[in-house]
Formats: sequence, structure tokens, C-alpha cells
Amino acid sequence: MRSSGHLAGERRVVTALFADVVDSTALAEQMDPEDWTLIMNQAFDLLVPAIYRYEGTIARFMGDALLAFFGAPVAHEDDPVRAVRAGWDLISIVREYAEEVRRQYGINFSMRVGLNTGPVVVGEVGSNLVYEYTAMGDAINLAARMQSAARPMTVLISENTHRFVAPIFDFQDLGAITVKGKSEPVRVFEVIGLRPKPGSLRGLSGLESPMVGRADELATLLDLARTVQAGVGRSGLLIGEAGIGKTRLINEWKAALLAEDAQLDWIEGHCLSYGQGLAYHLLIDLLRSILGVSAATSEPVVRTALQKRCDDLFEGQTSGVYPYLAHLLSLHLGGDALERVRLLGPQTIQAQYLFALREVFSRLASQRPTIFILEDIHWADPSSTELLIKLLPLAREVPILFIFLARPERETAGWRLVTNLRDLMGAGFVEITLRPLNETDSEKLVENLLDLDRLPAKIREIILSKAEGNPFFVEEVIRMLIDQGVLVNQDNKWVAQKDISSTEIPDNLQGLLLARIDRLPEDVKQTLRVASVIGRQFSVKVLEQVLARQKSNLV
Repeated sequence: MRSSGHLAGERRVVTALFADVVDSTALAEQMDPEDWTLIMNQAFDLLVPAIYRYEGTIARFMGDALLAFFGAPVAHEDDPVRAVRAGWDLISIVREYAEEVRRQYGINFSMRVGLNTGPVVVGEVGSNLVYEYTAMGDAINLAARMQSAARPMTVLISENTHRFVAPIFDFQDLGAITVKGKSEPVRVFEVIGLRPKPGSLRGLSGLESPMVGRADELATLLDLARTVQAGVGRSGLLIGEAGIGKTRLINEWKAALLAEDAQLDWIEGHCLSYGQGLAYHLLIDLLRSILGVSAATSEPVVRTALQKRCDDLFEGQTSGVYPYLAHLLSLHLGGDALERVRLLGPQTIQAQYLFALREVFSRLASQRPTIFILEDIHWADPSSTELLIKLLPLAREVPILFIFLARPERETAGWRLVTNLRDLMGAGFVEITLRPLNETDSEKLVENLLDLDRLPAKIREIILSKAEGNPFFVEEVIRMLIDQGVLVNQDNKWVAQKDISSTEIPDNLQGLLLARIDRLPEDVKQTLRVASVIGRQFSVKVLEQVLARQKSNLV
């Protein structure tokens, strides 16, 4: 029988989130204990769903505070982004809840949130009687320090987290602060909000390369666009693993058509890795693209943009379309528009969404050939998928080009779009598979990014062997070498400052790989754990023997 505390865990990179009530001791002293307990219980009832919405883990509650982490027991490639979004949502929720508390109890209720990203050991902690899934390590402690340093009703993050989320959010750089337990000051950033036009999490700032190894795929896309320009609808699928270069190819395609002065409209919709539970998320993003607004755009601006777009497309006859598109965008309605949607049931309102979107898509394509780009459809929400399947036949009626970007994850709701489009369009459907770069193209990419001739052969080999033809992996290994001081910039050339024998996997890639591993069945994950201990290369017989011995030891 196990009687002492223990931690049976694994090492992971997580983003830890601490949220705490400001001046809780003073507030609690002013109140009846039962009232204060009720306030905190109601607060947690509101806050916990925001953590779960982004698939975070509640590690523990600590009276008037909570600790959550993102990246375990299930990892996602964008855990830092999820954590910052969750923290921002917590503050928004508390801001509204604080008004209710002030009216009812006459106190000023507020919280602050701190985040940090780093390696921890996660697993079950406990003794005979109590078990708890938690994380331990300096990364957790620093997150707690971030919370303590945050101003009331703000989110404060460390530089460790900022480097993963900088393109997505706006921040105020507060400089370096002294943190208890740290010998050096820590640079911190206060979250201001979501950027109106979020940037890409991929790529290296200051390092650029022309696209390599994708000339044939680019030519295929250009042919598709020219066919649609000629008035014939088409569709296509761009498929490949994460980081293989799907978005980069699309951007090169757009740039090439722009250089040709192609008369085309571009509408883009992006799926989020946590968007499957957000009804109509993909369709809403497509509609925002049509309107030229973002998720951060204020409601009055969105309402004006929608009204103007509908007036332009339907020459002022918008009553059959505007109310339903506004409802889809969760805009406040009044008058006749409100009456049109107020009493409609879910199935009827969905039918009206479909009618309105079909009319908008058709009018757009009638004015000018239109390309619809739908990214990451393996993350598409089921409700958007259902309606989009019914909109796909438009590609046979008007000059529309539907282009889907996806990873080869065929068991998802969004993959139904691919199967339906393939069956519908027949020869009018083109599938483009992006494969890893060959050795020559990989070396060319590194040469474009760095001064390859002045790099030691060992470092060049590390970059190429670890990246294995994946452009994103190439960039992340180079980023890690720069962060470690192995590569430095001299006279606008990146050269080796020191040599190394090996490298660890960059944090960005750890999240990506762990996300893939965490979706595997438990027996397969166990096989991977054993294989990782044996080494990079081994015979199947050795693996079988180790697994058999392990199994016999457990019996």
C-alpha cells in the first residue's frame, strides 16, 4: 500500500494560468462567510467553462484562486494561444459578474490573471486517500508571480508565453520586472486584446526565403483560377501534414494572380483547433471575410458593413437576407428584422441561414469570379459543415472555386466536405498533396534562410535531419539554434558562433508532436514511449521483446 505522497508523471511543456481575486482577504472580512462563499462559488461556476472551452485542465482551486494549465493531459499545438484566450475571457466574465456583485453586496470584486509557458512534470500526485492531476516545476511558480504582478482586471504574461502568441494579440510591453525566486528580471507583457488582423504563428521574423519545391502545385492552382476566370466553377483540396506549407502555397498563389491583375474576389474562412464546439464558427468567419471585418471589430461597425454589403448585392431589397445574416453574426436586432427571427425554431433559422448565404455567394460570383478558401477544415464545426455541403453545388452553377486546406485527418466532421465535393464535381475536383521537401529543396531552403556555406557541416546536418523535409520544422530548428546562441547575425549573415553535438526538440514542435500522439489509442502511445527509450532506430524484434518483458512484469 502506498502511504507517502508521490508524483508519477511525465515532462511536458505547458502554459500555466493563475487567476486570483484581488484583495480577497479584506473583502471576505467585510462580509458574512456564507455570502462570501456564495460569491466565490458563483464566480467559479462562471469561470470554469471558459477554461474547458479551450480544453484546459483545472489543476486545483485555492479558496479564491484557481490554477489551470494547457498542454496536459492532452496537448494541442496552440496551447499558449488557448491559454491567453481563456485568460482574456476570464477577465471579461468577471467584469460583468463584478457589476452584479457590486449591486447586490456593495463591494468591488475583481480578479487578475497571470500566465507562463515552460517545461513541467505533470501527473498524478497523492497518497492512499487523495489523488490529483497536477503540474510541478518552475514554470508554474513563475505563472503565480505573473498573477501577483498583474494589475486588477488584467492579464499579464511572461516573455516565455509572449513569443508563442505575439502575432495573435495586442500587448503593452511593461519591460523587465524583478520576480521573487529569479536571479534575473523577467520581461512581462499585459494583454490588450485580440488583434484585428491576427498574424501567422509560423515563420521567422527577419528571415525569408522564396518558396521552394512547389512549382508544380502552384501551376495547378493557377490553372484552376484561370478556369474560374473563364466562367467555369471548380473545386480543389490542398492536403498535407502540419507545417508542410499549405498556407504558404496559397499566399504565393494569391501573389501570382495579383501580379497577373486577375479579376477575382477572395473570401477566406479559418477553422480554429478549438472551434468544433462553436456553432457555425467557419461560416461566421467566411461572412466576416465577405464584410471585411474581424472577430475584434465592434458591433456597430459590423452592422454597418453588413447593411452596406447587402444593399450593394441586393439593390436595397435586403429584408429576406439581412435579418438572418445579422442573427448568424449575433448582432442585436430590432423592429421588423427582430420579428422575422424571434419566433423561428432552430431548423427554420438554419434553413434561412442557408437561403441567405446561397443568395450572397451567388451574387458575389455573378459580379466577379470568386475563390473561397477554407483553411484547416479538419477542425470545422459540424453545423458549418452541414450547411456548406448544401452550398457546394453552387460551383456547378456560377464561377466559384472552393479550395479546402486540410491535414489528412479523415475521421473529422469537416472531411465530409471533401467527400461530398469529390462526388459532386467529378473531373472538376482537383486534389493536391504536399509532400516533404526532398534533400535538395531542403538544403535550398536553409541556404535561402542562412549563409549555408559558412555553417559547420554538423549544424547543417542537424537542421536537415530533424526537419525531415518539413518547412515549418526547418524554421523552428533554426529558431531554436538562434535562441541558444548557436547561430548569430554578423554583418547581416547568420553564422555559427559555436558547435553542438545535438539539440532538443523546439517547444513549438513538442506541442505539435504531442498533440498528434495524444490522439492515439493508449496501447499505441505506450508503444511509442517504449520505442523512444530504445532509440531513434531499432529492429521490430527488439521492440517486441521489450514490450513483451514489460507486459510480463505488469502481470
